Parts: sequence; C-alpha cells; structure tokens
Amino acid sequence: MVRTERKGLIKSLATGAACLLLAAVAVLCAPAPVAAIAFPDVGPGDWFAEAVDVLSDEGIVQPGPDGSLRPYEALTRAEFCVLLSRTLGLPPGENHPFTDFPAGSWFEQEVAALFAVGLVTGVTSTDFRPHDRVSRQQAASIVIRALGYRLEIQPMGDFDLELTAAEAESWLQRFPDRARIAEIHKPAVANAYRLQIVSGRADGVFDPLGDVTRAQCIGMLYAALYETPVPLSAPPPPAPVGPVYPTARAGSRGAHVQWLEQRLSDLGYRPGPIDGVFDERTRFAVIAFQKWEGLNRDGVVGATTWVRLAGASRPTVSRGGPGVWIEVVLAKQLFLYVENGIVTRVLPTSTGRSFTYRSAPYTVQRKPIADGPRYRALYLNPGNVLAIHGYPSVPVYPASNGCIRLPKWDMDDLRAMDSTAPLIPDGTKVYIH
Repeated sequence: MVRTERKGLIKSLATGAACLLLAAVAVLCAPAPVAAIAFPDVGPGDWFAEAVDVLSDEGIVQPGPDGSLRPYEALTRAEFCVLLSRTLGLPPGENHPFTDFPAGSWFEQEVAALFAVGLVTGVTSTDFRPHDRVSRQQAASIVIRALGYRLEIQPMGDFDLELTAAEAESWLQRFPDRARIAEIHKPAVANAYRLQIVSGRADGVFDPLGDVTRAQCIGMLYAALYETPVPLSAPPPPAPVGPVYPTARAGSRGAHVQWLEQRLSDLGYRPGPIDGVFDERTRFAVIAFQKWEGLNRDGVVGATTWVRLAGASRPTVSRGGPGVWIEVVLAKQLFLYVENGIVTRVLPTSTGRSFTYRSAPYTVQRKPIADGPRYRALYLNPGNVLAIHGYPSVPVYPASNGCIRLPKWDMDDLRAMDSTAPLIPDGTKVYIH
C-alpha cells in the first residue's frame, strides 16, 4: 500500500494539488503493481537495491537493451532528465529552445517537460548538451530543485529548503573537500546532506566534480521524491579540510584529469577530447582559465586552481544582444566567442606587443591572399594588416606584431564549418579592449 499511495502522489504532480483526492481514490482501486525488474547486475545487498526495486516496479527505472542496469556507469544529462521526469510524473513536453539534438530524440519530451517547469536549463540559450555527464554537485542541485517543485504542490514533512549561507556551511563541514563545492551548488548540497538524500563517498569526501552514476541518481531520486526526506537533527562536527585532487600537469592521466577537462568544457574552455589525458590542448585550456581568474599562468592545476575551478562561473561580457561577436580582452590575453550575449568559447591568445588597437570594433573580412605563417587567417578591416590566425607559438603575454594569435587547433575548430555555416562569417564584429 505504501508504494501505491506514493505512486499516486508522484503522478498527481502532473495535474496539481486539486487532483490529489481523485488520484488517491484511483490508487486505492488500482490493481497491484507489476513485479519489479530483476536486473542481473543489481544484488540484494547493494545499497541502492531497494530504490531500484521500487522505481522499476513503477516503470521509472527500465533496463537497457541487454536487460542490465549498469549501475556504476556515469549518467548523461539526457538520461538524468528522463529519470527525473518519470519520477515526477510530468506530462510529455513539446516546446524548448534547444537546437543541438534532433527533433524526436528519445529524451526530447522529458527535457521539454522539465524545461517548462524550470527544473533544467541549457548550457547556453540554445545548447542542452544531452550527452554531457552530470557532476555530483549538479545532480544535487537538480534534485533539490525538483523537491522544491514537489513541495509547492504537496507540502510534506516538517522542513523547508531555506538555508542561510552560514547554515549551508555548517552542514557542508561534514565533507573534507567542501572547499571544492561551487558556491552556486553549496545550498543544494547542504540540503541534500541535511535531508539524508546524499551522504558522500565511502572515504568521506563529497567529490563535487565527480560523475554521478546511475545508482547514485536512482538513490537520490528515491530518497528525495519517493520517500519523505527526514532532516538530521543537527549539523555534523567539522571534518579536517582535505584531501585535494593531485596536481595535474602535462602528461598526467586519470579520473581527476577527466573531471578537469569536463569542468573546463562546462565553463566554455576548450580542452579537447574529454579523455583523462592532460595533453597540450588541456594545458592551453587551463592557461585560459588561469588568465580569466587572475591566477599564475603556468598551465599546472595545483590546489589553488582546483579550488577556483569548483566555484568558477562562465566568463561574461559587458554588452548583450542577439547575434555572434568576438571580444579580445587585452589585459587577460583572451579571445571570447560570444553568442547572443553568452560566452561559449574562451581561448588563449597573444596580441600585439606594442600595437595600439582602435576603440571602434573591427570587422572580419576574408581575403583571398596567401596566409604564409598566418594559419587559416581571418582578416580584419581595414586592409590586410591585422588578422585572427593560428600560430605555432601562443605565449601567455603579448608577442605578435598586432595580429590575434590562437593555437592552431582552436583556429581549426573556429573554421571547421566554413563551407556550410561559418562560426565567424564575414561582417562579424571584433571588439578589442
């Protein structure tokens, strides 16, 4: 009876509190739910077994093509949305602003449903990035937002989700790696721990940048939205701060490098393939991050850079409006590619060492001239004097004769779609300041 009553409550979220009584009556008259799916890779002793059993019983958790759950695999944004929408019982959505996946994709209706009620947003105004992985701190924020949505429709328990900054910090002191939790996620992670929705890893850390697995997602959804969360009575005693991720530099490999690459990519930097290998593209992306944050531009990720990564936000620009433009920030030696006011690419550059740029914007004008050392150059008017181009050497300081140098791979990326839909078409404004 507990499961069927909870099933009725979750499904009632789709129609609002006014339908709760009818839903309850329907549940009482409904046939018993079908048996839970027996996943070959979920054992009765697994900590998430009950959550999987109950949510598969309700049709929320379903097997893959081979009948397995794959509980320890990382979850994508698309998969998270499907599980969350099913758990809330949302009706299929229709409208969304995202253009980076085909219409009719298997997850589209769930993404649209969650977007409509404000529970998920895109990485940019038009990019959802459905195949990106979800970090543990992102998962906590989404689940707590979903719990807040549920509480608006059907209050439950003797608690709310309002925490002051000081209260959030007091709950986060349970985790020795609390300094790496991004400021924007701290209230949600604190609430998730306070309400016993998350408890941290076996070694005590929260691991905010780590991937959330299928099992962890299912456990969080079950604890937050299927059971009634039970708040802890008091904040925990503080744990000593640490440990930190190991220093990452050129040649490093491993999960911490993969988390680094994913985090940089989420913020708009371009580390290349997210493969756990700290190569030259990763190093230049780290340098770009360090430039924006005012850190030492050495391309090495030590304790200070790790902490700053946890709380960083995507770079911003002062002007807004529709369309595409470029901003070159001389003081930071950065190239910002801007779409509709949102910075979507942050690239390291090296500008003129003794060149005076005008305050008025330049304009991209392709010219049919030999590039010479100016790799895949895009020229700026007037004339063919200045260009944005790739170059073998892009130091962290101004070193060119006036051109905007970029790493060659970044120039390849910017011009990869020239024949169909140029990222930097003729006429693009370039602000150098």
